Amino acid sequence: MIHRISRSPSLLAAALAAALFSAGSAYAQRPPAPVGVAEEAVISGKIVDIDPTTKAVLVQGPRGNVVELVGGDEVRNFGQIRKGDILTVARGAAIVAKLEPVDSKATALAESVERTSRAAEGGKPGIMREITTTVTAEITKIDPAKHLITFRGPRETLRTVKVEDPAIDLTQIKRGQMAKIVYREVVAITVKAPAAAAEN
Repeated sequence: MIHRISRSPSLLAAALAAALFSAGSAYAQRPPAPVGVAEEAVISGKIVDIDPTTKAVLVQGPRGNVVELVGGDEVRNFGQIRKGDILTVARGAAIVAKLEPVDSKATALAESVERTSRAAEGGKPGIMREITTTVTAEITKIDPAKHLITFRGPRETLRTVKVEDPAIDLTQIKRGQMAKIVYREVVAITVKAPAAAAEN
């Protein structure tokens, strides 16, 4: 079965990781983190077919699972892709930049701003997207020892993010409290020849 994905790089990364992780990709550099956990995740697959007309590639896992990725016009250097190249999706941990309590009657909401950079002309395709999200949400769990907080977003989904800034005092944050949280995460999609990928 072929799963077809044509989305923004951030959502494409999540979908590709889910599809390849589900089959236990032999190219995975580390096991997948549970959904919503603030951990890094890296997943890779081998490009087995290329359609330059539609800018689509087929990425295959070791058990035969195949994901079709449609890059669209934003993909640069598509002509440099070769069969056998390794496509890698890396998602960085979500890091909190700002955390402050708000009124308990505040409405849960979220908005995101994305900044994108692409590979230089002439090389293999690649894209990196930094997503900054501002969310007003209920704090459901605090782990000061691991510097993690979990919150319930506006869609009732739970998300865990990492607090690295020593100026943010987690002892002042209470479970059940509404808070305004600003966090950043980075998603990178790269294509490399097999030899170059093996060196990393």
